[in-house]
Amino acid sequence: MARPLYAQVNLAAMRANLRRVREHAPNAQVLAVVKADAYGHGLLRVLPALEDADGLALLELNHAVALRDGHYSRRILLLEGFFAEDELAEFGAHRLATVVHDAEQVRMLERALLERPLEVFVKVNTGMNRLGFPPSAVAEICRRLTSAPSVAAVRLMMHFSRADEDDGLQEALAIFETACEGLPYPRSLANSAGI
Repeated sequence: MARPLYAQVNLAAMRANLRRVREHAPNAQVLAVVKADAYGHGLLRVLPALEDADGLALLELNHAVALRDGHYSRRILLLEGFFAEDELAEFGAHRLATVVHDAEQVRMLERALLERPLEVFVKVNTGMNRLGFPPSAVAEICRRLTSAPSVAAVRLMMHFSRADEDDGLQEALAIFETACEGLPYPRSLANSAGI
């Protein structure tokens, strides 16, 4: 017999958490990460609690399209980006920003001819070793993307994979700063534990 399980989501607590983030980073833009259907809580259920976020970040292209179809107008960032060249037109049509974390994605953007160029976040591998470019490759990747007609803007980003550890923030931040040195692009670099 299955156990009767349920989750009670306190939307007021979510709003308070977002306010707290703003207190710690008052000049930053905040994207609420709502991947996996808002971590199983239901994206549409939690969306009202995140109305003060500057945008949303998620994994699923179909959820991003549904948000746009539901008239969500702020930034939507796809954290794993696109997986096939034919997805790029949909990204453009729905004004979706994309993370780029491997060389094949860069090649696809270089080949693409989009009616609406994309905002691209270049992911720097700062130690998680799952997705992202090595710091030594970042400047060249940014140069290539800046030259691609399908790219409207380039941003740099990272993920604090060890933010809960004593040295987890400083080590990753030092790697990121080295990778970004001399590059004029805006940067995105925090998660909840990093704040």
